[in-house]
Amino acid sequence: MIKAFCTDILPPGERAEYWTDVVHRSLTRLEVRPRDGAVVRGSLRRISIGDIHVGHVEASPQRMARTRGMIANDPSGVLIVSLQEAGSSVVVQDGRETPIAAGELVLLDARRPYVQDFPGDVRQDVAAVPRGMLDVPDSFLLLATGRACSTASYIGGILASYMSRLAAAAEVGACPPGPKRYLERGMADVLNALVVQQVRRGSGATPTVEETLLRQVREYVRAHLDGTELSPATIAAAHHISVRYLHMLFRGEDMTVGRWIQHLRLEACRDDLSRPDLAGVTVAAIAHRRGFASPAHFSRIFRAAYGMTPGEWRRRAVRTHLPG
Repeated sequence: MIKAFCTDILPPGERAEYWTDVVHRSLTRLEVRPRDGAVVRGSLRRISIGDIHVGHVEASPQRMARTRGMIANDPSGVLIVSLQEAGSSVVVQDGRETPIAAGELVLLDARRPYVQDFPGDVRQDVAAVPRGMLDVPDSFLLLATGRACSTASYIGGILASYMSRLAAAAEVGACPPGPKRYLERGMADVLNALVVQQVRRGSGATPTVEETLLRQVREYVRAHLDGTELSPATIAAAHHISVRYLHMLFRGEDMTVGRWIQHLRLEACRDDLSRPDLAGVTVAAIAHRRGFASPAHFSRIFRAAYGMTPGEWRRRAVRTHLPG
């Protein structure tokens, strides 16, 4: 669904609060303050590609900050990807202060405080990508965020082109619903590659044995997600490690290995329930083919995750896909 917002529809005195709310709903909760007492001006057009939000922003000089208090009250697990099209900015995260010029990308982790300061008018494409979609360890993100990345680099150029085309779809309202899950996965894959590139080129760091093993485990889980036999025990056995060591690999991640597997399976079921070509397949069959042995258990955890039953989700998706 395409969403559009613009401060021009409101009196000057109401624009700051409105714009802050727009940024929150479209990206993550941020403190937004105009520079030099100027009246806030901004427009944003956003498209949702699965759980990824991509948008095009044009705004007046302002300072955006993600504070510790905001993180405590709104623990958003998203990675913000900002492509500076025009203007400049200065970002601060993890003690690094980095100028970002037009034509450069920067990654910011919403789980930790950061500041993005725009001294002049700005035009940018921006994306909010859930952390759980990335297959890189947090130690990589700590090294990759808050650093400028040139779009002249191979992977940086691919990501910039990807974001620009998706943001352009938001501009014209042209993004067919069918391929969205593939576009979502593609965005996450290119972002994974950029993080690895940033770590290796920017800092000279190389992955540790644990980081390499964690990446291999994540790849294995995605490849065997549909098997009902997938469990911490089978994963550990496949990699010749103990279950205890497997859990240790995930100690710095947002989810335990079991929770992460369940999260991936729920996402896969949600996507399947939205597919018109699977409309004749029962909810129970979809749950089973994605590794859920009990339909009742699947229904309970699906509702807990998405606020509605699988059947309600499917009916809403059908209405969304109806022509006209």
